[in-house]
Amino acid sequence: MPVFDVRISDSPTRIVLALIGELDFPARARAAAVTGPLALGGRDLTVDLTRVGFMDAGGLGMLLCLRQRVVAGGGVMELRGMRPQVRRVLELTGTDAQFGSVPADAAGGGVALPYSGG
Repeated sequence: MPVFDVRISDSPTRIVLALIGELDFPARARAAAVTGPLALGGRDLTVDLTRVGFMDAGGLGMLLCLRQRVVAGGGVMELRGMRPQVRRVLELTGTDAQFGSVPADAAGGGVALPYSGG
């Protein structure tokens, strides 16, 4: 079974989640256990996917749930370091449009996911 880990860096205005391993259905439970208690209201969230080589529908569902929580609290969610396979899952499912289409930033290769009001 592939190893999956979540590392958290927490500050008053932003939380950074570094996901490591395969973001698949089994990993979703581990990620939910770690992210569930996080106080996301009024704070931004960066999800670092640099070390995620694979994502399936379970991983996508986890990202969508996180996004919903962040947006509901008035924050902005940002994905950084998406590898081609992860980006392709977003494109194939049409969720790339839901997350927004801001170009990759020069500093971190991330995609900003702006507040969409819902």
